[in-house]
Amino acid sequence: MQKHLINDSGTYKTYINGAWQTVTTSSPTKENFMTKGMDDLILLNRTIKTISQPMSDNGTLVSGKVFKSTIDLNKYFDITSIIIK
Repeated sequence: MQKHLINDSGTYKTYINGAWQTVTTSSPTKENFMTKGMDDLILLNRTIKTISQPMSDNGTLVSGKVFKSTIDLNKYFDITSIIIK
């Protein structure tokens, strides 16, 4: 069985229960892979999601409506490359 860890700028991480967790900051050992490694990279597949963002009227204009909203981009990430060795 193959196990996988993700190298993020020298920090090796795994994705468990919907969150990234650091496994080690040095080279991972066989024990790190066996105990913390991901069995399947299907967890990293992105699916299309519709985001419903609540809007708020800031009340500065007299006619018409202006809405503003803040989106936390840290929740959404793009996978730009994966190197498999």
